[in-house]
Amino acid sequence: MDADALLARIGATRPVRPTAAALAALQGAHVTAVPFENYDIHRGVPISLDLSDHQDKIVGRGRGGFCYELNGLFAALLRELGFGVTLVSAFSLGDDGARGPDFDHLRLLVDTDDGRMIADVGNGARWKRPVPLRSGVHGNVQVHRDGDLWWTSEQRPDGRWERGWAWTTQPRELAEFTERCRYQEHDPASHFVTRRLAVLATGSGRLSLLNGVLTEIDGDTRTDRPVDAGEERCCSPSGSGSCSRRRGRGCCPPPEGDRRFSVRDRWRRDHGQRVVPGVRLTAVCP
Repeated sequence: MDADALLARIGATRPVRPTAAALAALQGAHVTAVPFENYDIHRGVPISLDLSDHQDKIVGRGRGGFCYELNGLFAALLRELGFGVTLVSAFSLGDDGARGPDFDHLRLLVDTDDGRMIADVGNGARWKRPVPLRSGVHGNVQVHRDGDLWWTSEQRPDGRWERGWAWTTQPRELAEFTERCRYQEHDPASHFVTRRLAVLATGSGRLSLLNGVLTEIDGDTRTDRPVDAGEERCCSPSGSGSCSRRRGRGCCPPPEGDRRFSVRDRWRRDHGQRVVPGVRLTAVCP
């Protein structure tokens, strides 16, 4: 893979050593630059688990992806930078201990100079930092262990703890996630089939598009606004009006009148809300 190109894509530099702090900087840069999104599923474009395709999509075309793509390419980057990385199969875990399907989510265990960490850039932009692979509370993430079973809980804005993904430390290969990836793409019961979404972390919250609703979470403040199909296809919450490819290359129809900054202006007009500058969320054009 072209590590330098991906580092440039996320606005990060090569770390001197594979430390926990370096990993935190890389994960933070990734989730604020590369959206978690599933628009290829709704466009009928097959999801590839080939790393060269991930590089082309995320770096070459400025797109995002979901967990198999984002964490798959991030794992390759970390290995290039000297980190040890183990891919693990994550699954849901019921209150009664019942396990959901294997390979439902791809999560990374990363060996750093400071110990083993849990990294995840494909979790809907919820994790801005990695978490130590150690039982206990680590900020808004709690890590639990019962024998070979690990799982996390995440603290929601209302203070309650919600159970997250579970896994064992058995090493996996990316190709092992293929069958479950096909389910996520095509099965009517898959929430990726029933929802089209794009999510990007910001310094103080998240920006998201979910089934045509644009949401900004800024600290404790949440603002929602429906967008029309044209805005959803081509807009960015920063108001740049740009998409994954430059205008003039057949990606999006030309704007009607001078709509280059229409999203930002209408957002401010309707809501008076600050839009995070320089953040590009959607990358959904064909």
